[in-house]
Amino acid sequence: MAFNAVEIIALVLVLLVIVKLLIVSFSPKSWLGLVKALYSTPVILFFVELILAAIVFYYLLQQLTIIQIMAAIALGALLTGMSFAIYGKETIAWGTKLLRDKSFLRKAWLPILIWLALAVWTLMALF
Repeated sequence: MAFNAVEIIALVLVLLVIVKLLIVSFSPKSWLGLVKALYSTPVILFFVELILAAIVFYYLLQQLTIIQIMAAIALGALLTGMSFAIYGKETIAWGTKLLRDKSFLRKAWLPILIWLALAVWTLMALF
């Protein structure tokens, strides 16, 4: 069976989700060790994720419209929001800490710009 690019992306995600759930269930400290290793170099992680996001986005655009992609992003955001909602107090404390950082917007300028571009593109496609 030959998979197309979007199917491969979905398969990779599913495998990563299953592996993560198994590790978190049976060896949470191992998972934390991996998370610490990844986030110990945040700039490298940021750029690796940026490149991977661009590649995934490119392949999604081959089969989906920006409207369909944004609808799928909405589902992902809601699932992520559910995960954060479970830890409401900690999430609020973390958000408060981030907003106290005077360089918050300066640090997050690229993701903010990407979200703005996606929003404008989607609005243009809708109207």
